[in-house]
Amino acid sequence: MKTRSIISSALVAAMLVGGLSVSALGMGGLSGPSINYQVQGKIGEVKLNPYGLAPLTAVIRNGGYELSDIKVTILPKPGGQTVSYNVDNKTARTHGGIPVFGLYAAYTNTVEVSYTKTELNGKSEKVTEKYQISTGPVGMTPSGLKSHTGMPFGKVTVKKVDKEFSDRLYLVNNVPGKMPGRSAQAIWNNPSGGALEWNNDSNSFVIDTQGEVRWYFDKDKLLNPGDIYNTGIQMGFRQNADGALTWGYGQRYVKYDLMGREIFNRQLPLAYNDFSHSLDAAQNGDYFLRVGSSNLKRLDGKNVRTVRDVIVEIDQNGYVVDEWPLYKILDPYRKDVIMALDQGAVCLNVDASQAGHTISAEELAKLDESNQFGDIAGTGTGRNWAHVNSVDYDPNDDSIIISSRHQSAMIKIGRDKKVKW
Repeated sequence: MKTRSIISSALVAAMLVGGLSVSALGMGGLSGPSINYQVQGKIGEVKLNPYGLAPLTAVIRNGGYELSDIKVTILPKPGGQTVSYNVDNKTARTHGGIPVFGLYAAYTNTVEVSYTKTELNGKSEKVTEKYQISTGPVGMTPSGLKSHTGMPFGKVTVKKVDKEFSDRLYLVNNVPGKMPGRSAQAIWNNPSGGALEWNNDSNSFVIDTQGEVRWYFDKDKLLNPGDIYNTGIQMGFRQNADGALTWGYGQRYVKYDLMGREIFNRQLPLAYNDFSHSLDAAQNGDYFLRVGSSNLKRLDGKNVRTVRDVIVEIDQNGYVVDEWPLYKILDPYRKDVIMALDQGAVCLNVDASQAGHTISAEELAKLDESNQFGDIAGTGTGRNWAHVNSVDYDPNDDSIIISSRHQSAMIKIGRDKKVKW
């Protein structure tokens, strides 16, 4: 993933900037028709972490000028990796200046920018100048696990960097594990089932080829383990065609640009719950999410929430275009793989005391007659019979391809809800 393609294609939006002229007062008062921030160069002030969610970003404000022909270079640490990219006019207008992405953490960064600034009378000037931008350390709250010794990691050892790949940046989505005393404290009711308790710690960051963190998303401002509609494991990250990132967690799916600007942050449509694993920003402009049903009446009359067995297609305005309820398309009582699973290593329900144990057909039958529903490796709707880990849209024949962990299968399903292969 080339750095300049990350930023130069980033994110469309409009920014409305309003101003109010006031009389200048004494020192420390209103600024009047001027800016009294520190200005390092020939345009405006440096606004660090402009949207409050991406601490290793900044905007060099335009200072009231029109800016064009923009290029940004983050000069590397000794032996480090240069981050350099062009900024198109649309992006500069969106952020009200020059967006700076890829700053080192806990460091005074030297940032070189070149641009053309144009005054109201049309007079233009080409400028190249350097800015000093200091950042804080990576500020993500650790999970609290004994094994979690660094944020986002401890020591990094670079084994090899091929010259061909030396300018790359890598987005990492990491799930350290259950947060002691903070996660896995709530389950669904009315009806029961689902996987609400699956809200372990998660974080996302970008590293360069030297193992340096060059971007991270402030999860502590996004997630609240004490609020069931604003918690969950961040998963399914995709960079969209416009450069923005989409992903989901628990009961929400979101889209933010690399500067931390919110494009949308939405609760799942009410018929669905428990997003995890996969969100495909598809070629047709819609989003395909792996979720569960929030209320399904089984043939035995029981109402349940289902687990990881529904694919829902949502358009850009949040309307549900289509759904693939896999419990209608596949056989939720197919037990071949379920009976072979080591019950000591079943995703959420990792129980070392069950290591080496498998479940029998008789035990599955008893389980289906019981009122035990939720993230349980079992058969029938309301249990984790499918465990779909991924969904991808295929525009060639308007179909989806899923991977099902608990059916040990890759399956292609058409818009007509028929299995193709």
